Amino acid sequence: MIKLYAAPIALTRTMLKLLFTILALITTTNLLADNSLHMVPISLEERTRKADIVIEGEVISQKSFWNADNTNIYTSNVIRVYKVFKGSVQEQQLELITQGGSVGLKKQVLSTALELYPGQQGIFLLMNEKEISSTPFKLKLHTRAYAGQQGFVKYNLKEVSAADAFNTYSSVQQLYNAITERTGSSYRVIQENTSLHKAIEAKRPGSEVQTQKSLLIPVITSFSPTVTTAGTDAVLTINGTNFGSTRGTGKVEFRNADDGGKTFMEPRPKDYISWTNTQIRVRIPSRGKDGGTAGSGEIRVTAADGSSIISATQIIIEFAVLNVALTQPNLRTFEPLLQNKNGKGGYTVRYAPSMQNRSAAREGFERALNTWTCATNVNWDVGSPTTIEAAKDDEISVIRFAQGSTFGQEGVLASTLSYWEGYRCGTDTVFWLSEFDMAINSNITWQYGPGGPTGNQYDFETVILHELGHAHQLGHVILPRAVMHYAVEVRALVRDLSDADIRGGNRVMARSTVPFSCNVPPEPMIPETQGDCNLAPEIFTFDGAFQGSQVVLNWVTQQEQNVNFYVIQRSADGSTWQDIAEVDAKGAGTYTYTDANPLNDISFYRLKLVYNDNSNSFSPRVRLINPSSLRRLQVFPNPVPPGTYSINLVYLVNSNTTLSLQLYSTTGKLVRDVNFTLSDVNEPIELSLRDLAAGVYILKWQERSNSGEFKIVKL
Repeated sequence: MIKLYAAPIALTRTMLKLLFTILALITTTNLLADNSLHMVPISLEERTRKADIVIEGEVISQKSFWNADNTNIYTSNVIRVYKVFKGSVQEQQLELITQGGSVGLKKQVLSTALELYPGQQGIFLLMNEKEISSTPFKLKLHTRAYAGQQGFVKYNLKEVSAADAFNTYSSVQQLYNAITERTGSSYRVIQENTSLHKAIEAKRPGSEVQTQKSLLIPVITSFSPTVTTAGTDAVLTINGTNFGSTRGTGKVEFRNADDGGKTFMEPRPKDYISWTNTQIRVRIPSRGKDGGTAGSGEIRVTAADGSSIISATQIIIEFAVLNVALTQPNLRTFEPLLQNKNGKGGYTVRYAPSMQNRSAAREGFERALNTWTCATNVNWDVGSPTTIEAAKDDEISVIRFAQGSTFGQEGVLASTLSYWEGYRCGTDTVFWLSEFDMAINSNITWQYGPGGPTGNQYDFETVILHELGHAHQLGHVILPRAVMHYAVEVRALVRDLSDADIRGGNRVMARSTVPFSCNVPPEPMIPETQGDCNLAPEIFTFDGAFQGSQVVLNWVTQQEQNVNFYVIQRSADGSTWQDIAEVDAKGAGTYTYTDANPLNDISFYRLKLVYNDNSNSFSPRVRLINPSSLRRLQVFPNPVPPGTYSINLVYLVNSNTTLSLQLYSTTGKLVRDVNFTLSDVNEPIELSLRDLAAGVYILKWQERSNSGEFKIVKL
């Protein structure tokens, strides 16, 4: 017998408020150092071993471009090569291709992509790029970063230190040693890194730079507000002395929310409003001069002479709204709007086959989607499935699973690709979200819920709630237990939005649900007020089970006063519901209904309560597996179309078991031999066919005493 209760709330609202306030005030870089930035950490040893090329270099120029079929924007970054730690690189320059960028008034940003800016230096761990061959600079060597953001260890030339997504190095030499220990050989010098050499010399005691330091160190006496937001035109006022009469090369810096505050980020030039010797006024950015999002923590002020001070107290940034930043760093950024894309008020998402075939994942996704809808009235719905297994600018918001190696996303839990489009309006420009796609790493050990994660599991609903926050146009914050906190740990369970998350979403909705300026083409979003937010308080328990070939549903009610009748609803996918029967209310007590013709495979049931005033609410839902469908292997797609590199296998079970698979060529050669551990979550198995030639293969399988074989045709 299966009992289903409302999905567990990770923390009560009172607990969240308390933790949110306390932890925000004590947040430090050290506190957050062990958290995972919605990525699984990959060691420097593994990155060095798996990368084709490891170099020291500097970004000297970049240009965004469309791919061959004009569906995705990439950016070609020209890297000046200084040293080679691994690989046979002889060239003084190479191209590093990153996903996302802007062409004209179209902009694409992947939430987990590596973003580079001219002047940045560091160690690049690279793979040869084979899929994209036509690039703007037409250099001989095309590469991509191994593991995305983890493929770049960025230098801080002022401190002569380095940091990547998870690690910091007190000196560049320490990083050199760590890499050469793993490669077993020294590096080759291609050309001198003059900037690094000067920075090292400047740090030496007794150097001219050290002895000429200004005696007029800046002093911060106060700043306001102390609790604020980023990317919303909020202005920070800093009071003190010795800032300098003009800004010149001076700057204000915030802790970078995208890496938990390990580094600082700087506003763009247009964000500075005024600068005097005693006061600075600057907009708090969600997209800095060299990337990054302003986060909670200390503020650093650097005067034009290079002297600097870090504030004694911390600013708290509750939420950040994503901003569109075009290529030119001197331009302002723009706060994008949500729109009525589907003609029904908002956006329709569609499940790719890899998602459609994972019922537990769909349930978790829709719980997360419903959480945002109930909190902010954002208008999202789930439409009919699609056959598309790709993220591209095609007017379809696709939710899919993908292997972690997909375009440098090794180690990423999930990523959201936002597509923005702009319209010039006199001296202003309006940007809106035209589409979003989401990719979920199929290599991760997920807990889909409603139970909590254990062992090495990541909580699916927690991660999806965060990624949907990006689709809602929210950026990262440094606030533990906020959904938009930059990091998630193994076994972390945060399925409830914080007050700050909701305020951020409401900020976006307030601007997106009024007519756009200049009558730009998109219609504003229409708030969604019909989400499944009203679980019936009268339902004490609701459960169901197969008895022979029939399903018997039982529910117990309490304080039943105004209920007129119950509608029994059934669904094959947990999204589209069919009314199958009605049961009159008889007062608080026990009810039973028998479905004599249940669905095959997996089915869902719920109750719709209809009240005397014709309003309604719903019970939690129950998920059941038809016993006649147990322990039968299903394989799809078959035939396997060109360009598809894996097949999905469904084998429904009601307890843990092991499924053994062997794939043979027609000559009898064994080409795959794998074992899978299955559970009653019953998500599809993905069997890779990559590197296998087109032809006919025989798939043999065994689970306990059950066995069989399939003919697989790869076109």
